[in-house]
Amino acid sequence: MLTSSGEEGWELVHPDNLQQYQAKVQEAIARHITELHSGTVNVINLTSTWHILTMQTKAALPIRLLAGKDTLLIIQAYFEFNHLKQLYRQGWLQHGIEPQYCESVAEHSFSVALLALLLAETHSLDVNKTKVIQMALIHDLGEVYAGDFTPSDGVNRQQKYQLEKNSITQILDKLPNGSYWIDLWEEYEQGTSSEAQFVRQIDQLEMVLQASVYEHQGLANLSEFFQSTSHAFKAPDLNSIFQMLERLRNDEQAKLDKKTSQLLLCYDCAFHVNVADTIECIHPDEVEVNCATVTFCNSFQPSVEIDSPCVTFGQDEE
Repeated sequence: MLTSSGEEGWELVHPDNLQQYQAKVQEAIARHITELHSGTVNVINLTSTWHILTMQTKAALPIRLLAGKDTLLIIQAYFEFNHLKQLYRQGWLQHGIEPQYCESVAEHSFSVALLALLLAETHSLDVNKTKVIQMALIHDLGEVYAGDFTPSDGVNRQQKYQLEKNSITQILDKLPNGSYWIDLWEEYEQGTSSEAQFVRQIDQLEMVLQASVYEHQGLANLSEFFQSTSHAFKAPDLNSIFQMLERLRNDEQAKLDKKTSQLLLCYDCAFHVNVADTIECIHPDEVEVNCATVTFCNSFQPSVEIDSPCVTFGQDEE
């Protein structure tokens, strides 16, 4: 059977190894059925090479729970898009955010919609607020079956678009006015209307805001997300928010650098801090030093005996 290595990213599989399964895989891709999408694995044919992409989720696709049951189309659709609550934002996982802290695609979509609601009225461009909110809510609906691709996955724009188009069509085409919502998603993908351009920037803004939250929580260094969005905000009002986030980030880094420079046990002092470009020797407990965060120099030998858990006499500490 088709399995993954359990690791994130792409696992290359030689076509000969999948010969007996090729027909079944091709059918699954063409129809975008859930048989091979157990909640952790997506199978995609990229040119002549087969790839297995592991998507980390909280659970498998909920729609599988309705197999063989007679129910309403709206219930079916709900069980499909409920999967966005199960699907982690894969980029965070790939950059060291542990699953228990990682947001889902549904949480991201909600935040995009809320930001769009709050910022649409003050946006410099004239946008249809209702259309903006609708677009924000459905912009990632194609990830239900396609998964949440990241730049490191090796899926090009056209492949990503087609997979997500198949996904959103499968979900919405069976519903009344489904064509309206599919067309609205298509408008977002094309990015030509003022509403689409606004929501696409909000999508990027929400990502970097979440990166800021994670960094403030001390969960990871997410510099890459700030760098990748540095030129994404054409609207002055949105760019000003990004600039403030960068300023906050720089301030936090400056505090961290200062703290690091102060928590060094070196030279012949029991402890020192930088004061007006000079070194002042003090007792570690005077500044409520957390011993777990103190960095000792290899050459450290205290010259004055002090009563502090930060210092062990007769031993070099690192």
